[in-house]
Amino acid sequence: DPRPILGHEGIPGHFLQLSIANHLNDEIRRQHEDTVFVEGWALYGEEMLLRTGLYPNNSPAQGQVLRLARYRAARIGVDVNLHTGKWNFEQAIKYFMDAGGLDREAAEGEAAGAASSPTQKISYIIGKWQIMNLLGRYKDRQGENFRLGQFHDDLIKNGSLPVSVIEWILLDDPTAVQRAMK
Repeated sequence: DPRPILGHEGIPGHFLQLSIANHLNDEIRRQHEDTVFVEGWALYGEEMLLRTGLYPNNSPAQGQVLRLARYRAARIGVDVNLHTGKWNFEQAIKYFMDAGGLDREAAEGEAAGAASSPTQKISYIIGKWQIMNLLGRYKDRQGENFRLGQFHDDLIKNGSLPVSVIEWILLDDPTAVQRAMK
């Protein structure tokens, strides 16, 4: 079923977000690509499609989304343990197989990707978490005027800036940026 990957790579994922960013007047917002935001947005989009019922319960597509979530969660353990020297490459492969549910070939590919690009693999989950956190704060701020579609519009109209900067823009709250600068 192509829907899960289309949701990540297409709409509402990368294609939609980057298409909007490419038409922004501000060159920094047009050109800058914060990996945590970009991958977080795509993963958040997958979650929204799941929550809105695009994938029927117990369907192959729903299973595919859940399998993707499983191995992406395994990326966190691999990334941290591989780059802190606690695990070697073979241990990373084994973890992807055991915790991520991947076959050996896929696990080797994921481990190689993690080894060659520190923190890139965990950017997906971190970005999604940051966006979900911002969604909660935005919803609280908007109260009964909250509209999920408006949140999405407000979020992606700023380009691929770090979520902490977008939070400052949307909520007029520099706390996350100030915390990051300490």
